[in-house]
Amino acid sequence: MAKVIAVAGLPGSGKTTVAKIIERYGYTYYSLGDIVREEAHNMGLPPDKVSVILRLESGRRAIVSRLLKNVKPREKIVIDGIRSLEEVEAIEETMGLVVLIYVVASRKVRYQRLASRGRSDDPSTYSQFLMRDIRELWFGLADLLTRADYILVNERKTVEEIEKEIITLL
Repeated sequence: MAKVIAVAGLPGSGKTTVAKIIERYGYTYYSLGDIVREEAHNMGLPPDKVSVILRLESGRRAIVSRLLKNVKPREKIVIDGIRSLEEVEAIEETMGLVVLIYVVASRKVRYQRLASRGRSDDPSTYSQFLMRDIRELWFGLADLLTRADYILVNERKTVEEIEKEIITLL
């Protein structure tokens, strides 16, 4: 069993669902999005702006570096929301080999999921949704496809179907 599993994918692809399933199999769950939302709260700014500010000011490792300060060295972990190869490299330098799962879903499905989720940082229009995708890709998300150890297609799958795939992977 892998010691570190990282989950990547565009907003609404199902990253958190996948990571939470992995958590049930003995992994401690960490979310890079939670780090951004906490920083946004502290700064009094929206999360989408803070995610850009942190990376511009401190580089592509800025957010994962904050997270790694809270991880115990021998802990089995799953990290939700990896955005760049640099984040994977930072984790590997600290924790060792990372198994990367890249979750994909169509734009239509992802937009429907975000529209129904109701989180404060979710886009309210389709153009905001597309702009968020562009920002995420600018962070380096597309590069992770070439690094992925497993690509999970999450197009209208049930949680049970996803869990079966995860069990096979684990």
